[in-house]
Amino acid sequence: MINKVIQYINEHHMIDEGDCVIAGVSGGADSVCLLFMLIEIRKEKNIDIRVVHVNHMIRDDAASDAAYVERLCREHGISFTLVKEDVEALARSQHISAEEAGRNVRYAAFHNALEGRNGKIAVAHNKNDCCETFLFNLFRGASLKGLTGIRPVRDKVIRPLLCLERSEIELFLQERKISYCIDSTNLEDNYSRNIIRHHIIETAVKDISPAAVRHISQACERVNDAYALIEDITSQGLRDCVSVGADNSYHIDCKKFSALHETIQGYVIMETLSKAAGSRKDLESVHIRHISSLMGRQCGKVVKLPYNMCARRDYTGIIIYRETGNADTITGFSETEVSESMEKKLLAGETIEIRIGSERKISLKLMTFDMPDNTINNEFRNDFQNIPQKKYTKWIDYDRIKNSIVIRTRRQGDYLTVNSINQRKSLKAYFIDNKIPQTERSSICLVADGSHIIWVVGERISNYYKVCESTRRVLCITFEDNAVN
Repeated sequence: MINKVIQYINEHHMIDEGDCVIAGVSGGADSVCLLFMLIEIRKEKNIDIRVVHVNHMIRDDAASDAAYVERLCREHGISFTLVKEDVEALARSQHISAEEAGRNVRYAAFHNALEGRNGKIAVAHNKNDCCETFLFNLFRGASLKGLTGIRPVRDKVIRPLLCLERSEIELFLQERKISYCIDSTNLEDNYSRNIIRHHIIETAVKDISPAAVRHISQACERVNDAYALIEDITSQGLRDCVSVGADNSYHIDCKKFSALHETIQGYVIMETLSKAAGSRKDLESVHIRHISSLMGRQCGKVVKLPYNMCARRDYTGIIIYRETGNADTITGFSETEVSESMEKKLLAGETIEIRIGSERKISLKLMTFDMPDNTINNEFRNDFQNIPQKKYTKWIDYDRIKNSIVIRTRRQGDYLTVNSINQRKSLKAYFIDNKIPQTERSSICLVADGSHIIWVVGERISNYYKVCESTRRVLCITFEDNAVN
């Protein structure tokens, strides 16, 4: 059986030469077997075994378990660390089950013991534990991932005994006359897993198939293989369909998303949600359904999600973001700065630069073309015919400005003119027609003359302010954004 475990360890690349292996040893049959397996492996590989024992302070006789494990470690020259934590009190304070609190305490102790060392954390789960996990998750209505059972390797955590059934472990200890502790709480039916262990699995082995544990374990492996394939396809779907915005929002492209298989669509949504939330906890299939339903709804529809998140339908798909409120100002900038600068006498050829926060800058340059006969000379006519069509540089007719220019974000009543007869269109209608996402509209810089928008920065200018043959003074406005450029 030792060779079987060593082969399993090598197959899954669990332990490397020179590793520090933190072993969680409770004193029960499984963990004692794990300890002796690691001692055997130490004969072949240069590894440093360190044992951590956690006293959950639930049983009065728990101290004797700690003493037994400490004695085993002393006999085999292994470092021993005892951690004591009142798990039931911790569970009450955190409003979680004692099982979850105990698991959290154990893994925190294991990781603390490994900190700063190159190695692994070995725990003593076996095939029976895998079956219990499978059935427990199945009864609770878990997703396919929950039916993969227990994985042999997860990050730094390794499970060398997953290739063994509990009966094999007990036989191994019996043949070598190795004693172990019996946790009385494992004999009670106070916990869900104990009910599954004592009544469901034992009945299945006795009355249905002696190989029930092996068969369930094999089914977990097949589900795990299938889920690994789904993970690969989901990763490709994420790369194809999902993009991350500068504000840490996530955008799912509707057209590309619809080309995915329906099953993969659900996984893509869940992965996107978990990335946006920073956690998978409390994210359920109902949230996937809510987001999926947005695909068939009109632009602007929103659903609320856990972690203060929202999903909004836009023109090309769905945006998932955290609610932080809409911006209505430009950070680090006062609207009066431009208007005060414009009230100064601008000289022909003079350039005024105004900083907008730490990254942005706007430059204003006045060019005049006053001729005795009030006509445009050929040089300017050539310029007029070839006005630079740059995204962040615009020429406007300076004499059409009625108020002082300001740089700001949108306000109620904003409009611009859109054709040669200067028909008005509301700024909101312009945003809608040009498919500018709602989440971006409140942060777009606008060059405004009262409620009349001269320039939607990065987009178009209002037709009313365009340079024409009768223009005598031209204001060249250049906008620079180092965060973009």
